[in-house]
Amino acid sequence: MNLISDQHAESRFVAAVLVVCSVVSVLLSLWCIHIDHVINNDGIEYIRAAGRLADSDWAGAIAVYRWPFYPLLMLLVSKIAGVSYLVSGHILNTLFFTGAVVLFVLTVRVFGGDSKRLTVLAAFVALTHPAFNEYRAFIIRDAGYLVCFLGALYLLGRYRMFGDVYNGLGAILALLVATLFRIEGLIFLLCSPILFSVLRPKPLGLRWSVLMVMVVAGAALLLVVAWWLLIPNVSVNHLSVLDQPLQVLTTAWHQISESIGQKLTILRTEFLGQYSSKFDVYLLFGFRVFMIVVTATLSQLTVPWGILFVYGAIGRHLFWDSGLDRLWLSVIAMHLFILAIFASIMLFLAPRYPLALCMTVLLIAPFVLEKLFFPLNWRELSIVRRSAVILLLLWGVGESISGLDNATRAESVKASGVWLAQHAVETGSLVTNDRLIAFYSNRYLDPDLIISDYRLILWGLANERWPRTKFIALRFQRGQEKSKEQLEESREQLKALGATLVENFSQPSGDTVIVYRLP
Repeated sequence: MNLISDQHAESRFVAAVLVVCSVVSVLLSLWCIHIDHVINNDGIEYIRAAGRLADSDWAGAIAVYRWPFYPLLMLLVSKIAGVSYLVSGHILNTLFFTGAVVLFVLTVRVFGGDSKRLTVLAAFVALTHPAFNEYRAFIIRDAGYLVCFLGALYLLGRYRMFGDVYNGLGAILALLVATLFRIEGLIFLLCSPILFSVLRPKPLGLRWSVLMVMVVAGAALLLVVAWWLLIPNVSVNHLSVLDQPLQVLTTAWHQISESIGQKLTILRTEFLGQYSSKFDVYLLFGFRVFMIVVTATLSQLTVPWGILFVYGAIGRHLFWDSGLDRLWLSVIAMHLFILAIFASIMLFLAPRYPLALCMTVLLIAPFVLEKLFFPLNWRELSIVRRSAVILLLLWGVGESISGLDNATRAESVKASGVWLAQHAVETGSLVTNDRLIAFYSNRYLDPDLIISDYRLILWGLANERWPRTKFIALRFQRGQEKSKEQLEESREQLKALGATLVENFSQPSGDTVIVYRLP
């Protein structure tokens, strides 16, 4: 069997590749969970929400986390398999990431990569790129969104190939399910008329029917985004989107404009200072948003793979069909627009936000790799070009390994929580500044006793805010001079309160946790 043949891949070959991808993907997830076995902070919130759902407290679950579908899945898997919410979350994400790998390979094939060589290259990209591996140990809803998003792209590609209405309906259904995981799914769902229009042999342009659909979709999108932004606030009830849509829109607009105004003030005073009258603060704000999007995307895509994307885009190494080219570029543009909106509102992007964008960009990677390396005559290359190719290869391998080498640095945090679970057994007996400590000590359901600022904890102890407290557990970041100063300050103040140091959990490459017992 010639794995790098440019002949068409028959169904048996494709099935074998997908089976291998699935097995390797599961093994990669098990490895990542093994080396990073400490739960992430978002995972704690999902588990809290699942507990609320188990008690039929939907309002409480939404208050804990605005998107309750993923915690509901965790609850269902936990009930069916008889495992904890933590294990059910790992099961779901293993299945989701495995599905994302399989759908990535299938999507590349639909976009023209149906040869044996391109099928194998697509599998190679999906199993080695950090975007598919970096978050395998995390309990996050993003994995469910990614598999639905890639499923929608795959079905849109089939719709372009065969014109089958069932593929079009399947793509809409996939986007509808993606909406249950992340709000971006709703954005793509409401913008689906654009996606279908770019797939037509002759794009519809600005016809009235398309314009009307886009206006209605845009209005619905604004309403839902406004509702999503206001759910955590008591100013708007979570059902008011149905009976008071105008109030939701106006309240959200005032909140967003006030938030942006505060950020502009900070930029004007902190960055421009005495030069604020000479420079346009809006231009600085726009540049700041632009850099946030670029750095977050490049950090997730990684530089060597980004160079491949630029080479493919500039060298016109796109797909076999112009409609698929337009679809790919349109989806990338939508992703960038969504990220820019998020960055404008929050002035930051979580590292995993560009995941779907990176997977969309990577669809071109197998084609570029084939064009770049297989026709390559190594002897005809100059020394400079040989060095550049070798450097890119080594860099790409290093980035790929980094996605599978995220060993936990919170071992001491978990150890402290396990110790406290055996000693701080009474309700209200523990106050901490870290959610992970609270989780492993079985105190994560007491959010009032989890105070992120250690100074507020020390102030509360001095003023007897928690009369039932017996243990204080404080976590301090590793390798920071400021953290060392905070650690010494905390020790002095706790000693002044009569507290006794009972445990000090630390590791050379991890954080430090000190546990004090009150008299």
